[in-house]
Formats: sequence, structure tokens, C-alpha cells
Amino acid sequence: MSDSSTMFTYTPLPSHFTDEQLTLPMLKQQLDTFTQWSVEQFKHEMPIETLILGRSQYIDELLQRLWQHSGITQQAPNNRLALIAVGGYGRQELHPLSDIDLLILSDKPLNPEQEHSLSKLISLLWDLRLNVGHSVRTLLACQEEATADLTVMTNLIESRLLSGDSSLLDELHQIIFSDAIWPSPTFFRAKIEEQTKRHKQYHSTSYNLEPDIKNSPGGLRDIQTIQWIAIRHFGGISLEEIKPFNYLTDEEIEEFKNCRAFLWRMRFALHSVITRYDNRLLFDRQLSIAHLLGYLGDGNEPVEKMMHDYYRVVHNITELNQMLLQLFDESILALNPNNKPYDIDEYFQIRDGLIDIKDERLFQHNPTMILRLFNTMVRHPEVKGIYSNTIRCLRSARRQLTGLLCEQAEARQCFLAIIKHPQAIKKALLPMHELGILAVYIPGWQHICGLMQFDLFHAYTVDEHTIRLLQEIDSFTTDDGKKRHPTSSKAFSELPKPELLIIAALFHDIAKGRSGDHSELGAIQVAEFCQLHNLDEKDTHLVVWLVKYHLVMSVTAQSRDIQDPAVMREFTQLVKNKNRLQYLLCLTVADVCATNETLWNSWKQSLMRELYHLTLHYFDLGINQIPEQRSIARQHKRDALVLLAEQGISEESVQRIWQSCRFDYFLRYTADQLVWHAIHLLKHDLSQTLVLINSESCHGGTEIFIYSPDRPYLFAAVSNELDVRNLNIHEALIITNKDGFALDTFIVLEPSGRIVDTERHLSIKEGLEKVLRQTHFKRKRIRRTSSKLKSFQVPTQVTFLSTVKDRKTYIELVALDRPGLLACIGEVFAKLELSLHSAKIITIGEQVEDLFILTDKNNNALDDKLCLALRDALINAIDEMD
Repeated sequence: MSDSSTMFTYTPLPSHFTDEQLTLPMLKQQLDTFTQWSVEQFKHEMPIETLILGRSQYIDELLQRLWQHSGITQQAPNNRLALIAVGGYGRQELHPLSDIDLLILSDKPLNPEQEHSLSKLISLLWDLRLNVGHSVRTLLACQEEATADLTVMTNLIESRLLSGDSSLLDELHQIIFSDAIWPSPTFFRAKIEEQTKRHKQYHSTSYNLEPDIKNSPGGLRDIQTIQWIAIRHFGGISLEEIKPFNYLTDEEIEEFKNCRAFLWRMRFALHSVITRYDNRLLFDRQLSIAHLLGYLGDGNEPVEKMMHDYYRVVHNITELNQMLLQLFDESILALNPNNKPYDIDEYFQIRDGLIDIKDERLFQHNPTMILRLFNTMVRHPEVKGIYSNTIRCLRSARRQLTGLLCEQAEARQCFLAIIKHPQAIKKALLPMHELGILAVYIPGWQHICGLMQFDLFHAYTVDEHTIRLLQEIDSFTTDDGKKRHPTSSKAFSELPKPELLIIAALFHDIAKGRSGDHSELGAIQVAEFCQLHNLDEKDTHLVVWLVKYHLVMSVTAQSRDIQDPAVMREFTQLVKNKNRLQYLLCLTVADVCATNETLWNSWKQSLMRELYHLTLHYFDLGINQIPEQRSIARQHKRDALVLLAEQGISEESVQRIWQSCRFDYFLRYTADQLVWHAIHLLKHDLSQTLVLINSESCHGGTEIFIYSPDRPYLFAAVSNELDVRNLNIHEALIITNKDGFALDTFIVLEPSGRIVDTERHLSIKEGLEKVLRQTHFKRKRIRRTSSKLKSFQVPTQVTFLSTVKDRKTYIELVALDRPGLLACIGEVFAKLELSLHSAKIITIGEQVEDLFILTDKNNNALDDKLCLALRDALINAIDEMD
């Protein structure tokens, strides 16, 4: 590491250790003391370059002293031997928990005595809790391994002598830097492919909320990739050493170094608060790291400040990495000389498929040409990207702007032309975001750049989530998107102005992180944006409505009882017409899918689809013609009788089952479910328990039907058993007939979001039957709450929802998710002699937002006294869970 060569003052150094001090206890003490001293110096803001180099030099001296003490070189005088640092340690970049990669290089195989001495040395280093990785190779073996393995080759090009025969290292360098092994063009292509694969492992984004400092896009590995390519092609190991080749300006070199120093400080802090090697900024570590880095504030404010700086840094690294690799591409691979630049118009040309400006001062002289650039890109399908020199000019012009580009009329015309183009998202909006242009065009976008939300629900920063939402919208036109989202894709194809959806998407979360309702504030902001861009009143009203109510469809589908006509009447009156419903569906589905990779599943898809089609049906009927509950129940019953008759089952025989069922049973269950129940119950002794598991997906989940004598703890017992079997309950329907038997349904999914494998059905059925036969209930201990969940503070909240009719009580429960939660809630209901009629179970990251519909023991709504008792009992019981 040539950026810093000053060794900090620390004593005693290992070179001064006596033979008597080279014992495990003494060495452990010395290492611990050194590490603690380093952390203290870190807190006192010693330059990180000095700390990183200093640890490397300390370990150098320790290894040299132990190597000398081992006597390994004296055990075979005729065998040339060298101890060599490779990889990051070879670069002299060593963090507290970094790997110490060593190569023991010889010109012939070690003899038994040397192998024994080496084994003792390596064991000692492991006992000292140093992360040592070592290999023992001859020169020939190095040549063979490097030829076959890119990772080995990469490690060896950073090799540095620690002790032994220096001529061996010289010979090694002659071998690995020859054109016979990984010639520069081949090495370059391989490293680009390696980086691409690595980025995909992190969803090709720098904006994960728990990023890997080293390996995520924009992380330290992206800087190292530049260094490796430079070493192989130019022979320079540092940024300064490639400066003479004119690939980076002085300002860009300084920016690279500052970004690297920031990540080094963050990684050093991480390694100082954990005990095992890791580079992930997990939630339960972030606050400690932020404090160690000196970020101040209440609650999670230090984390949010730290992560905002982190995302800014990795964005800059990504830009520089992209630009520099493209410059290397031109130099190393040498563009086809026959592919000469050709003009698109008076301002732009195409250079090997990349758009390039003809005048480097274009953007400074006329900043609106920045939008003209992206408008040109969408209109020319032959353009595959932006040329490196143009990227550099864009970065420079962006930083010199004194106002937003949308303030200029010509830029607004270009922006509207862009978003009306079918390729707008992929070919313009995505690169505009990556290059920081959206931040200098859209009011408020800069505020959400790198804005994190400290929870397990949102996997990305607000700006990255918005970009992913746009990509989801874009997927509605692809074959894969049509397969994944048939309803949304069809609705999207019928939108008269898709550009209005794009504007709503860009602004739906623009007010996140500000005090107040982000939907309300975002609606105000997008109204101003639409007026500035001269959208007509009708279009503006639609976009504002979409931003203001972008959550309403998701909340209604997942957390409300859409079988209740009052709920549907309220929703249809808000939406008003099919056109707005189609826009809202597309925005809602894309929003859910873009929140994190695991959130969208078949159950959520079925809920959205059911609400969408039910709303369309009520639009056809007329909002004022929505049927009442008893009318719906009668229709379900009639439809079921028709289906049963087709299977030769008469109405008279079904009455044996149905005569004891209240109208709620026919209201809550569809005709298909009524038929499924009837077929099995007709064959069953109605005095005995029955458990059915539907082999076909219902509501996108696995449907479990329970017929059993009702008991106070039935819901708690079933919930506990399903939790023991690691199944997630998403919906529960609790109905009791006149004979005191429960006819309950649970919709469950695997933790992965998939329906339950049919191979598990029998064991689940048997487990539930056993639980239902028990005469008492004792909650089973499942597993402890994970440390990740414990990092979050979610106060338990119980809210009683207002209803049109007061026959039942609706409560919404918000609490920290944890194993056994539903069983605990069921116990509270049972102790207070409450009847549970329906439940919708929503898990949003680290918290649950569940809906329960209850009555008291007399089947009435809960009075104020009982509501108060229920609230207190739930809060106390949940907060006492670990």
C-alpha cells in the first residue's frame, strides 16, 4: 500500500520479542494489547491508512520473528524457501479480522522435518485467533495453479516477500506476469465477468439495507478490481501509479482515495465490534458501528446518517468503476478500428455502440443538453450505453449545477418526451438515476438518495426501491412479467397514458423521511411537478390521487375483510372507476414487488387479484347496488347446491350438515369451499374431529380446514402447532355452528412464501389431530427470538377500528414478530372468553400488523370495559415474551 508509508509508534514490536516471549499466552496478550491500542487510536481519529498499514507491518514482524524462530530454513539448506504475503495482505491492507494469506514458496518439496515445523507454526497462528490461510507450493505448482484458477492468479499478482529467498519471488513474478499465463485481455475479461456475477449475488445494487462493505456493488472489491487490472496490464499497484496513463484526473484519484478511506474506516469499525470475520453491515451491528465512527443522534438517527454517507460513497465508487473499466476496455481490448464514430446529430455521435458528446463543453454551456442526451438514447435503439468521456463530463456538469434542471423549459420538454417512450425506464430513467441526474432534475429526489429505513420490511433505500418499482412496471410488457403478473400486465396494456404511472411511481415515496404522512406530502409535491410540466387538470388529478392513495389497495386486500359490503362500498367509492383501478393495481403490485425480494408471493397475488376483480364486478353492478351480506350468503349456498347436484349429492342429504350452520358460514366460504367441506363431512362421523388439507392452492396458500368441538383455546392450540412446524399463518377464518363445532380454516405458507409441499400434509394433519384431541392447552416452547429481531423496538399497539355496524369488534394489533406470537394472542382471547371470528395475519419485516374480528361470550361486540381489559392483557402478554 503505497498511499501511506508512515508506521505509527507502537512498542514493543515483535522483532524485539525474546525466545521466552514466543509462547502462546504471551503472544495472545501482546496481540490483544496491540488490537486494543489500535481501536483506541481509531477512536482518536488516527488516519485509517496508517492503521491499516500499521497492522500489516505489525503482523509482518510477528511472522518474520516466528519464521526465524521455527528454524525452517535451516532444516534444508539446499532447498530455497520464502515466506510470501499474498492477496489483501500482500497489498498491506489488513483490518483487525482480515484474512492473512500466506504462500510458502520453495524450489522443491519440503522435507518431513520442514513440514513438521511449518505445521507447528501454522497451528500457533490459528491458536492466536489469526485468520491465516496458507498454501505450500513450488514454483511449478504456482504456475499450474495460477493457470487453472483466476483466484490464485489474482492472489499471486499481489505477492510480497516477508522472509526468505528473494530470488524465488522474482522468479514467481516472471512466471505470473508473462503472457503465457492470463494475458492482459483474458485477465480483463475474466475480472469483468467475475464482478458482474458478484454484483448479481447482491441483486446488482449498492442500496441493500444490510450491505457487504467488501463485496456489494460499489464496495471495496470494486476498487480492488481496478487495482488488479492495473497491476496485470500496467504493472502499477496504486492509483497514483496508473496516473501517467491518463485514465484518472487528480480529482478522481482523490475521490477514489476518499471513498476507499471511508469504507476502510467502516470496515475497521465493524471488525472492532464483532468477533468473527464478516463484512456485512447487519442491522444488529449498525448502531454500534455508527457510534464508533462518531455519528450522533437519538434512536436510529446515527445509523441513518452513517448509511446515507455510505450510499453516497458507493454511488461514487460505482460511477468511477464503470468509467475506468470502460477506459481500460478501450486500452486493453482495443476497439475495432473499423468501428469509427459516426454522427447522430450536431451534438452526439455513436462510438462502438456508446453515445458520446462531440464537444466536451456541451453540458457546461447548455445544461439542458443533459436531458437531450437521454432523450436521444431512447430514440436510437443502436445506443447500448454512454461513452466513458461523456460520463466524466456528465459528472462534472452535474456538480456545477446551481439549480434543478426541471426549472428549464427545454429540459421539461425532453423529460416528457422521454417518459412517453416505451423504452423510457430501461434506457433513460435507470441510467439517469445511476449517474445522479434524477437528483438534479426531480425536486426532492436528492433527499431520498441513500435514505434508509431501519426495518426488515424494506430491503433497499428509498431511491433504489423507487427504481426497482419502475423496473417492475417495465416488466409488465415482457413475457416473463406477463407470466408472473397476468392481471397487472393486462391492466397495464389498457392504460391510456402509461407516462402518468411513471410520474406517480417516481413520487410515491418522495416525501419519506419527513415529518408527516409521506403520501399526503408526496401528493402536494407531485401536484406542483405536474403543474410545472403543464399536464392538464384531469391527468394531474389522477397522478396526485395515485400518490396520495398508493397504499390503499394493499391495505384493503391484506388487512380488511373484503367480504364485508361496507368495506367494498368504501373502496369502490374511493376508486370511482375502472381506469383509476387499473393504474392503482399496477402501482400497488410493482410497489410490493420492489420492497424486497421475498415479499411478493402467491397469497398476496391472490388477494390483489380477488380485490381487483371484485371491484370490477361492483363497478358493473353499480356502486349503489353492492349486495348485502345475507344476499351474498344465499348466493354462495345456491351455487354450492348446483355443484353438489352435479356430483349426485342432493340438497336433502346436505341439510344434515348445513342445518346447524349459521349464515356466517355461507357468507365467509365460497361455493367451492362449501362443496369441499360437504363431500368430506358427509362421509364423516359428525361427532368426531376432522382435519382436511387441500392439495390445491387456495388464495395462493395451503388451506387447512378443521372441524372440531369448539374450545376456548382452539385458535391458540392450532396456531402453536403450525408454528412448531415452521408454517406461517396468513389468514384464519373462525366459525362455530349451532352445535358448538368449529368450522375453521387456516391459510398457511412455508417461510419461503411457497405453498406447503404435499409430502408434509400427512404429518401436519396427524399433528393437528393430536392437538385437537387434547383436553387442555399448554403453549409449546418453539425457539427464541432471533438477535436480528431483538435489534428492533416495536411497541405493542392495540387499535379498535370503527365499523358501520357494531355487532363485532375489529382490532388491529401491531407488535414485534416473534415465535409463538399467535398462540400467545389466542391464549389472551380464551382467558377473556372472547370468540374469534376472523383473522388476517400480516408480517411486515420485523413487525406484525394483524386484524382480528371478535365478539364477547354472548356473541356481542366488546363494551368499553372489555376493550380496555383486552388491550392491557395483550400488551402485557406480548411484552413478557422473550
